[in-house]
Amino acid sequence: MIYQVGKDSGVYCIEGIGQARAYFVAASEYTLIDTGVPSQAPRIVSALAQIGVQPLQVKRIILTHHHWDHVGSLWELQRITHAQVCAHPRDADYITGKRPRRAPRRTLGRIMYGLFTLMGAQKLPPVPIDRALNDGEKIGAFSVIHTPGHTPGHICLQRDDFLFSGDLLFATPGAFRETPHIFTADVPTSRASIAKIAGLDFQVILSGHHAPHVVQSAARVRELANKLGAMENSARVA
Repeated sequence: MIYQVGKDSGVYCIEGIGQARAYFVAASEYTLIDTGVPSQAPRIVSALAQIGVQPLQVKRIILTHHHWDHVGSLWELQRITHAQVCAHPRDADYITGKRPRRAPRRTLGRIMYGLFTLMGAQKLPPVPIDRALNDGEKIGAFSVIHTPGHTPGHICLQRDDFLFSGDLLFATPGAFRETPHIFTADVPTSRASIAKIAGLDFQVILSGHHAPHVVQSAARVRELANKLGAMENSARVA
């Protein structure tokens, strides 16, 4: 399933490709952001065909982070599209296969990691990174924001009023909240990254696991950042 986020935005959400969403920015960008779990390339290609985009028109694939539900179909999609593959250098070694993915420290996280391994999380073919994206860089019309914590090389992307937030936070109609700690490598660093994003100006947040949130998104992120800051201060006092 693919649908445009807002009227005439050229920004599309792709759903039905596993636990996570992918996004596609058309117009002059022709950029795919994340690729879902393994074996979803045919669905993504089919979704793009619905908006008149052929595989070889895709210029680049940008990865918000290295987790398998975001890079699972990367190998097949890169083979089909010949697109440039882009990621932050601190996550690049996991994507290229130079560094193995490791289980989280927390017990529940290790259990979930084991389940994901059974589903193929450790069998992803390595893919070369064509361009490393560092904090503050521009790629096309996107601004790169390094937001470590969930993974060391997690990034967000801003394009006009749209913020592609990966797994930095969970943005639902009912509440904005942290990504569950069992999936986060470094919680204090992740909270600092949320505070960093809270200083940006945007209207729409496009997160990895929930539908786009199109109303007062920046204000909601600031509320979350303030709440987490208060929690951190309370913990230090205690």
